[in-house]
Amino acid sequence: MRRLIAARPTEILRSKVLLINFSASFGFFSCLMKMDRLEITGMRVEPCVNSRFIQPSRVVFNQNGRERKWDYLKVHDSVCALLFNTTRQAFILVKQFRPAVYMHVNRCLHKKTLNDGSAISMTTEDVSVPITAPFTEGVTYELCAGIIDKNMSLPSLMKLEILEECGYDVPEENLQEVASFRAGVGSTGALQTLFFAEVTDDMCVTKGGGNTQEGEMIDVFYLPLEKSREFLFDASKHKPGGLMFAFMWYFNKFKV
Repeated sequence: MRRLIAARPTEILRSKVLLINFSASFGFFSCLMKMDRLEITGMRVEPCVNSRFIQPSRVVFNQNGRERKWDYLKVHDSVCALLFNTTRQAFILVKQFRPAVYMHVNRCLHKKTLNDGSAISMTTEDVSVPITAPFTEGVTYELCAGIIDKNMSLPSLMKLEILEECGYDVPEENLQEVASFRAGVGSTGALQTLFFAEVTDDMCVTKGGGNTQEGEMIDVFYLPLEKSREFLFDASKHKPGGLMFAFMWYFNKFKV
């Protein structure tokens, strides 16, 4: 099981109070699909032009004497961090509304279910699909993360993202680089670098919430260690593959 750090009696009492408040505040499964301040109105689909974040292209090449074409998206590489709060014995995740996830769920809601082996068309425009899915279907659970859009070291960038999204001031030397892996190998090929850090409540200096100037609205979500496996394999909670890899790494490393 996960190693525990020895604490003085006063610290133990403080931790018990925090854990009681933590359980009462989050109620874990009762609040999973809720998100503070989630109010979506006036949603519509528009053409994507001059995007700051994605650039579609098509590459044409010959492979073993045969011409091939492949459509792909140019995007930024990124960093992410698995954070474990030793005071609360809980992981720190971020919860936010992801329009791309919502649009996919909404599209599937209106898609005819066929099992005749026919091709699935990609020509139907989302603008023609009624927006009827509950907006909570766009809420995801993710690691604290950010795109690499600044010329700075990865630990420095990760430190800024943790402070911005989660409110914790983590020294760069506390950030352990775990691994780098490719995301979206068929569409982007972007590289993501995973970090790990242990934090305490004393390191929390702001409420987090993301960069409000860029329109980010992020909830900080505490996942109790004892509930983490159950959460991880709950397919009804939208989460990226990188998060699942990070937890598996943790379970293996610390023999949880």
